[in-house]
Amino acid sequence: MKCAPKRENRSITGMSFTFNDRNKVSAVSVTRPLPHRRRGATLAVSVISWKGLRSRVTKGQIRTTLLRQLRQQEEDERRRRSEAIWRNVIRLTAFRQAATICCYVALPYEVQTWDLIEQMLAEGKRVVVPVAVPRTKQLRVSEVRNLQAELVRGSHGVWEPKPSKRRPVALREIDLALVPGIAFDRRGHRLGHGHGYFDRFLARLPKTTRTIGLAFRFQLLDHLPVAAHDHAVQTVLTA
Repeated sequence: MKCAPKRENRSITGMSFTFNDRNKVSAVSVTRPLPHRRRGATLAVSVISWKGLRSRVTKGQIRTTLLRQLRQQEEDERRRRSEAIWRNVIRLTAFRQAATICCYVALPYEVQTWDLIEQMLAEGKRVVVPVAVPRTKQLRVSEVRNLQAELVRGSHGVWEPKPSKRRPVALREIDLALVPGIAFDRRGHRLGHGHGYFDRFLARLPKTTRTIGLAFRFQLLDHLPVAAHDHAVQTVLTA
């Protein structure tokens, strides 16, 4: 008797996708529609709906379009949506069970994480943040205990622990990783800034580590161009 293909669950707030062992969609559940975007989001929405032209859309075009939209988003709106995403994060069983969480320190236009990290520290979580190694384009992680006292601007303008405050942590100790992106698609594929840091990082994480992308809803596309070196996250949370 043949066994049913093993399924892997990848979920997106508002949508849930189930994949079989050939990475084909075997079930789709939509829990609520994406809202109509306001003026200024036209091109991003067009990218989502370009079914016949999607093979012509390049990573560079998507990156340019969404970076512009991210930077144009009003600060109050960014804050409101970020807080909604935080609430989704802390409701997850994976979050409650995680002892060590890796969380990116947000750039000004990304889903904000400073207050989320502060909350995790207050709850007794062990929090580690990425540290870029430009020579190898790899990410290491360092435990952080006080954001205000320990962080300085590092590579590419990202906040990192000062060299004197770094506490290296092995990747095998990470239970949950919260990952940024310029765009994600419904299979969990992500598009970053093009440096490859997070693709290499995701490739090195143990299979037991839960990986979650955080994004605003307009960053969620139907399809992204994918290369062999690209690595998907297991879940994308949006608001």
